[in-house]
Amino acid sequence: MKISDIGEWSLINIIFQRIIKDEKTALPYGDDAIAIPFKDQILVINTDMLVKSTDVPPGMTMQQIGNKTVVMCISDLIAKGAHPIGLMFALGLPSEMKLEEFHALIDGLNNSAKKYGTHILGGDINEACELIVSGTAIGVARKVVSRYGAKVGDIVAVTGEFGNTAAGLKILLDKIEVPKQLERKLVKFVYEPEIKLKENLTLVNSGAVSASIDSSDGLATSLHEIAEKSNVGFKIWKMPISKIASKFAEITGVDPFELTFYGGEEYHLIVTIKREMLEETIENISKIGGKIIPIGEAIKEKKIIFIEKGKERVIEKRGWEHFK
Repeated sequence: MKISDIGEWSLINIIFQRIIKDEKTALPYGDDAIAIPFKDQILVINTDMLVKSTDVPPGMTMQQIGNKTVVMCISDLIAKGAHPIGLMFALGLPSEMKLEEFHALIDGLNNSAKKYGTHILGGDINEACELIVSGTAIGVARKVVSRYGAKVGDIVAVTGEFGNTAAGLKILLDKIEVPKQLERKLVKFVYEPEIKLKENLTLVNSGAVSASIDSSDGLATSLHEIAEKSNVGFKIWKMPISKIASKFAEITGVDPFELTFYGGEEYHLIVTIKREMLEETIENISKIGGKIIPIGEAIKEKKIIFIEKGKERVIEKRGWEHFK
């Protein structure tokens, strides 16, 4: 049997079965990051990797690659309620890489780190067959929010709209043609992902959030992760698709349900909010420029469904998975 026979998620389960786990961690193994109590704070650490052949779409510049890697790393910290305090990067570089490309990559990493209020602490460089950027983000928190806290009756909400990156990738990878203005808008979401650091940190640390996850693996996968870890199900009654993704679906005939739930690399948060605190939380986050979109509720039945015009549609646990 090969690892391609079982895929990324099964490989992760094997790792957790075989390693010796630290009982002192503040987050369960398998969450967005690992958290370690340290003096009067919690140290939160996440590592993520970008490989050119699997993670870099056509046309992405080295500076954009640097920015995307920083966003990948920091997004998981924010989902746990941690403020980033430093980054480290291990770079695998092909020997034929142009020096100007290397400069652009470092500028992308450095500028993005500064944008999100942190900086690069150090790292490592090695020769590789293709570009590999492995990043480690370090953050601190007073408390952390895991994937395990959702309760029946909690409201499911997201901090942004979905479908843009999925549509942009279809334009770049599948060569789907749309009007140029729409193409530019959608492709920008692929090349230049952003995170709402202040707004999302305020939300996670508000006391209203019972569970939180970064959405980069896709909305469907992330919903299943919270549901499985929290031992609940979800009834989704709003599809949080953006207007331009809806326009793309209308023009191309692509199912908007697929764009919304089974895309990925959209760095929003998916949270469950205590029902009695929902209105106050929406108001407080909107005051600082953030967005909370209620899309459903946690239910007792262990299923995840989307209700549209009285009909149920099952939201399967699928999306991008390495090795498959």
